Amino acid sequence: MSLRLHHIICSAFGLALILTIAGSAAAQGQGRVVGEVTDDDGNPLAGVQITATNPNANPSEFTTTTGNDGNFAIIGLVSGRWMFRADCEDACAERNGSPRGYGPSEGPSNITQTRNPPIDFALARIRHPLAQMLGDEAVAGIDLDAIDAQIEGADAAFNGGNYQESIAGYEAVLGQLPALSNLHFNIGNAYSQMQDHTAAIAAFDRALAADPQNQTVQVARARARLANGTANAADQQVLEQAATSLSASREDLYNQGEQAFAQGDVDSADQWYERAIMVDPNWAKPLYKRALVALNKGDMAAAKEYFQRVVDVNDSSSPEETQQSQNMLNALP
Repeated sequence: MSLRLHHIICSAFGLALILTIAGSAAAQGQGRVVGEVTDDDGNPLAGVQITATNPNANPSEFTTTTGNDGNFAIIGLVSGRWMFRADCEDACAERNGSPRGYGPSEGPSNITQTRNPPIDFALARIRHPLAQMLGDEAVAGIDLDAIDAQIEGADAAFNGGNYQESIAGYEAVLGQLPALSNLHFNIGNAYSQMQDHTAAIAAFDRALAADPQNQTVQVARARARLANGTANAADQQVLEQAATSLSASREDLYNQGEQAFAQGDVDSADQWYERAIMVDPNWAKPLYKRALVALNKGDMAAAKEYFQRVVDVNDSSSPEETQQSQNMLNALP
């Protein structure tokens, strides 16, 4: 009797153990998915990281990578809605011959413990920004990374005050990639810094030929024409609109002051110069002109104040105004 009872107890324990193991396996999940990752031309991508996530599962995340054939498999998923993501960057991107990597792709899938449909990804290669901007045909056969380096070199030369070197750099790039018409604007700015306003105007004209509605270039050309003495009524209107905008530059404001001063409207000129000083308190040109306006009005105290401010700021871009201000301070009683 005791043996029989022992047998029954053992049998019951064995059944309970089987049920426990089965329950544990179900809780952990045996769901399996397979898939393939290719590029946008259908070529398999190796080393792509595949991530499966489900915040309601335990564990809530699985990761694997694709083999040389672009295939992957994940096992151990519980039933439920999982999010799958494919990433290929850094080492994966280099391995597949696309240094900029591939755009990630993700999407959900309902997983069961039976057979699941394959989860495939097609990753788009991240193109060079110039290729995106100009189109693949326009940049075919051109080393775009070398173009980047040339533009960076020209920018550095401009920022360092080596304007002729910057112009040569931009023109070299345009010789290889004429579609980069925005570089004509950079060339125009370099010529403007060199006070070669005729060459600047020609460069801005070339930029506007490709982009006629570009207001930034329109304003730059109007400034150059004003400095060159060839501004027309349309240029005056462009400069006035620029000066009255919230993003008006110190040059826009100063130029309006110059126009008013030339027309004898010293009060308006003074207001424009004051606004230019608000944008840049250390710019000698409008400070000097406010001193001249004060002299024009017979306000010697104000004139001396602004001449002194010109001397104090010692603006390296305006040595003539600095010297003239010192001369006036020496001459005024």
